[in-house]
Amino acid sequence: MNAPGETPIALDPAVIEELGLACGFAACGHAPLAPTARGWFLDAWLARGAHASMTWMADTAPIRKDPTTKWAWARTALVGAMPYGQPPQDRKHAPGLLRHVARYAWGRDYHDVVRDALIDWARALERARGAAFRHAALVDTSAVLDRELAERAGIGWIGKNTCLIGDGGDSWRFIGTLLVDFVVDGAPKPRLTERCGTCRACLDACPTAAFTGPYELDANRCISYLTIEHAGPIDDALKPSMQDWVFGCDVCQDVCPWNRRVQSAAPESLAADARIAACDVLELARKAEGPFREQTRGTPLFRSKRARLVRNALIAAANLRLPGAAEAADALSDDPDEGIRDAARYALSRTED
Repeated sequence: MNAPGETPIALDPAVIEELGLACGFAACGHAPLAPTARGWFLDAWLARGAHASMTWMADTAPIRKDPTTKWAWARTALVGAMPYGQPPQDRKHAPGLLRHVARYAWGRDYHDVVRDALIDWARALERARGAAFRHAALVDTSAVLDRELAERAGIGWIGKNTCLIGDGGDSWRFIGTLLVDFVVDGAPKPRLTERCGTCRACLDACPTAAFTGPYELDANRCISYLTIEHAGPIDDALKPSMQDWVFGCDVCQDVCPWNRRVQSAAPESLAADARIAACDVLELARKAEGPFREQTRGTPLFRSKRARLVRNALIAAANLRLPGAAEAADALSDDPDEGIRDAARYALSRTED
């Protein structure tokens, strides 16, 4: 570290990127922190009610449009993309419950993994600069437009499915943002041009028709929202289209031509959890609270809690017409949770068809 009063060493973007890559990110960049030019898009999305019951999206909109309203000291966003793609490429070949879970949730809770990597990056920068600095390590639970920041940092572009697609291709990546109180001595990487062209694969493949247009996702119909964020009963009109998904959905990424070959493998810290692989849909539907917590602790599934996942498992079992679905549904037909009772009713009605 520098002696008190000494000026910190200025780091050029190449050094900052090198240190970020060493901390587990596959791509890194930086962007000056400034109000978004897309505030109107966020406002219009919220005005349409496309955020469904996620009221915090509206509550934090001013911060999302200008992060300095909360982090007034911040000058630069350092952005890292961490890969989570892992075999098998076709989820139908994945073991147990993994084939019914979005790929990002197969392993350890990514919030912890990405945040740890951001903190490591900050510490490495402090050693390289010879001085401490103020910083905030943010993952996707924080009120920043992280995909736009990643785009401005030159490490990807936003596809029509609203996912960040990396420079070399593929959208199987988490975004971590490190807000810092210093200005980087050098320009950001050039912004990548959007490369979706005339392709509509993601828009047309969505099982619930959640895309109202390119770059426009209506959460009210999105399987990821319905299985993770939505509490209580799910609209009967949407249940059959939810297919066999229990937590999240990857359809709009699975069909993307840029994802035909995974560019970067997930770090070992994000490897698929054997506990999830050892479970199946009907077993999940029958899980009591204690065993559920034991089997999902430390994974993204734990955050959604038992009631939502049991509800989702009943719907998936019914859509798959699994032997034993009716028995599982009958046992839960008087469950205290309204969402579970409703899903049990649906499952019983499907088995009677």
